[in-house]
Amino acid sequence: MNSKHQDVQKGANILQKHDQWLAENLDQLIEKYPGKIVAVLDGEVVAVGDTYQEVYAPFQKQNRDWMPLAIRVPYPDDLQELLI
Repeated sequence: MNSKHQDVQKGANILQKHDQWLAENLDQLIEKYPGKIVAVLDGEVVAVGDTYQEVYAPFQKQNRDWMPLAIRVPYPDDLQELLI
């Protein structure tokens, strides 16, 4: 397997883990961080802020291969609109 294919596979695995973690923890995020942007790394919230730039800044200086998952946490009322 070539390096590019391995990188793509690694990225796909990371995205799958992020997706699974988010599905299992979204309710807790909404309860604790509504309206904030959170960064998640290895299943832990590692940064919370108001902008993606603020949340990603510490990780950009680390020259990482993969950045943590960063999402804007919805407010509880936002989810009600999606369920209708």
